[in-house]
Amino acid sequence: MKTIKNTVLWLAAFMLVACQPREFRTVYPEETPQVSGSIAQTEVLYGTDSLDVSVSVSAQKTPLSTLTITVTCGEQETTKKIAQQVVRTKDYQFSGQFRYAIPFAAGMGEGAPIKVFLTAENVEGNKAEAVLTGCIGHRPAVNTLFIMPPTIDYTAIGKGREMKKDGEVFALYDLGYPKHVEFLLATVGTKFGRVDWNKPVFGMVEGEISLITKDMFDAGVATSISISDDEKESIDTIIFNPITFELTYGGKVAMPVDNIDINNDLEEAPKYISSASVAKKYRGAKIYLAKDSQVEIIGAQNVADAYNLDYMEYISGNTVKFLGETGMYYVSYRVESDYLVVEPLYELEAPEVMYVCGVGLGHPCKTPAATSGWGFDSPDQNFVGRTIAPKVYQFTLYMLNGENADYDDYGSLNFKFFHQHGWGGEESGANYQQIGLNIYGSAGITKKDGSTGNENGNWIATKDAIEGVYRITLDQNNMTTTYEKIR
Repeated sequence: MKTIKNTVLWLAAFMLVACQPREFRTVYPEETPQVSGSIAQTEVLYGTDSLDVSVSVSAQKTPLSTLTITVTCGEQETTKKIAQQVVRTKDYQFSGQFRYAIPFAAGMGEGAPIKVFLTAENVEGNKAEAVLTGCIGHRPAVNTLFIMPPTIDYTAIGKGREMKKDGEVFALYDLGYPKHVEFLLATVGTKFGRVDWNKPVFGMVEGEISLITKDMFDAGVATSISISDDEKESIDTIIFNPITFELTYGGKVAMPVDNIDINNDLEEAPKYISSASVAKKYRGAKIYLAKDSQVEIIGAQNVADAYNLDYMEYISGNTVKFLGETGMYYVSYRVESDYLVVEPLYELEAPEVMYVCGVGLGHPCKTPAATSGWGFDSPDQNFVGRTIAPKVYQFTLYMLNGENADYDDYGSLNFKFFHQHGWGGEESGANYQQIGLNIYGSAGITKKDGSTGNENGNWIATKDAIEGVYRITLDQNNMTTTYEKIR
């Protein structure tokens, strides 16, 4: 009974729908729209000027639908699309004014024609096309080009260097840049590593080299040009073609060493040590070292005393095992101390490296000497640790705590940790628990005269006597600093 009832209801609904009047779409007659337009400019400068376009579209019988505007630069075989817009058009008449910024991009040659392609379509799908011409593009003058640091505190490439014009390209050789490097290409270089944004500057936009502005760079729309190549020991050559925007580079293929000859492989007074007086005490060079490889040290008085206690493990004779990650390092030999200093490249930052700097620290060599001041001008002033686990850093250092006339309860041993070579990325001792020595993680301490010193955030020893070689472990996971005396 229920089935019969449902069938009757379905038939009634069908009859109701069938009796409704049907609606059909209006079919318009076959007609081709009329489209025309003009370009206001006869010349534009890439990267600076805009293009003003006037367009009119009309029809008599069939309503309009859309207008597609495409702006191009170049001849047919090298045409580059630089803008495209689809505009909704209604009824039978449309007119509009449009402005398009003309970028300076790869392949946009001097005197290339700027063309505007118009496609008008009506509601029946009939199309009409027109091409607007009469404008040519000019390249901004690129007579000079400088490799510049992206920020003034970026140390990897110094203050910038002028590239040499070589035919159509700009080139620099014998750079000695690290295998991971960032830079901008500026047509004007200024002192102190600052980019002159009033003149053309090249950077990266959506993965391609483009002309950029300071506003784009500050907003993150544009970035610096980056080279990263772990197969290279260093980046020695950079070549840039200002017509095609093609950038090429070259460098030495990284080959780990199996021996270091102090007298032949390490130069006197290495230039990366900025203190000239200290540099004279060293021999040094950039050396590519492989993790867990065995390296023979030639020329040291006694390798068992000279090897770096954090980055090397003594095997026997003149042989050590390298413990750091595979990569490029500064290897410096302090002649009078007979000690090797191993440091990652100075441009590296957290989490790859951690430095300690202060008073009362020294190399754990046979005849150690403690620092009496702070600084990053030489390996005698600051000391780098090795990352032994994520966010865990190991330092093996000579430590000496003496008297401090300014304080009743504290000694002279006073230091701080940094994530950057040159004061950046400071850690505060007040955030760490000290284990193994009477060292205080300062949040600010008071002198005998009642004034407050500059020790806010420092690691400061109490009056207890401290002297010897200690292994310091800074653990950012549990926020501890642990001290273990090894000799």
